[in-house]
Formats: sequence, structure tokens, C-alpha cells
Amino acid sequence: KYKVGISNKHDFINRIIFPSFDESLNLNFYQSRSYDKKVKIPYRNCIANKKEIIFNENLIDWKIPLVLVEGMFDAMKIKSNVCCILGSWIDESYLIFEKIVKNKTQVIIALDPDAYNKSIKIAKNLSEYSIDVKVAKLNDHDIGSMNNQQIKKLIKSAEPFDNTSRIRYLIKDIKSGSI
Repeated sequence: KYKVGISNKHDFINRIIFPSFDESLNLNFYQSRSYDKKVKIPYRNCIANKKEIIFNENLIDWKIPLVLVEGMFDAMKIKSNVCCILGSWIDESYLIFEKIVKNKTQVIIALDPDAYNKSIKIAKNLSEYSIDVKVAKLNDHDIGSMNNQQIKKLIKSAEPFDNTSRIRYLIKDIKSGSI
């Protein structure tokens, strides 16, 4: 499904290569991961503008809810209708954002716990374009450390984002006397 491979040439010796394809099945990105524990830089990406990449767009069905995650390993754990955003941020300048808005695709944001604040901001931005957005709260776990049952429960329990969610997020850290 993911067309994962290995190579014994040049900079890719002892590396697993994870390719990404656009909707026409053209290679648009790749990331490699070393399986040699002595290597100081385990990941190596191709040089590309991540704003212009929709990772494995060929596997996305824009008519059903799309799960957004940070990295390719998270995407592989989710398995279906998922896109890794190759980081923890997207906005109107990203092709994935543009495609979501164009297709009115429902989105479930499932970023790592340390990116929860960014998840809320992404949800706010998407909702301003009338996109139905849900946010999954990962608490202390990252998707990579979860089993299939935990992942299903996480996706199912994702909460709809609305103005009330945003207000709760904005006031959660206000302490008495700080106003």
C-alpha cells in the first residue's frame, strides 16, 4: 500500500524509504529512516516545499472524513483516509488546506499532545471556511505508541470544534486576578 523500499546506494545505505505520491501517482516527496543505530541523523527527507505536498494524496478520499496527523508513522498507524502534514502546522498557504476547503472535506485533527494548541488554531482556521472539524485530544500519548483499539477510540471520541470550544481554549489559562 505505501510502496516502502530500501536502497543500498549513496546516501540511502541502511535506510528505509517512504515515498509519497500525488493524485496522479507522481512521486512528490520521500522520507527515509535509517535502521542503523549508529547513524547520527536518522531521518532524511527530499528537498521540497512542504506547503506544496499532500503526502500520499493518491490514498485520500476527499468525500469522507480525513484524519490529519504529524508524521508518516502516525499515518501508517491510522491506516485509512489519513494524511500526515509533515509537521504540526497548516494554514491557507498549504495545498492540503486548499484541497480540504475546495472539497468541503470533514477533518479530524489528531496531532501529538505537544501540538494541541496548534490543533485548535488549525481547527479555527478551517472552521472559518465552513469546514466541519473535530479535534482528537491525545493527552499523554502519541499515535505511534497506541494500539488499534486505542486509535479507533481516539478517532471516535474526537470532539467537534465550534466557537464554544475556541472560547474554552482561550480562557483555560486565565487565573483569578489576571484580568
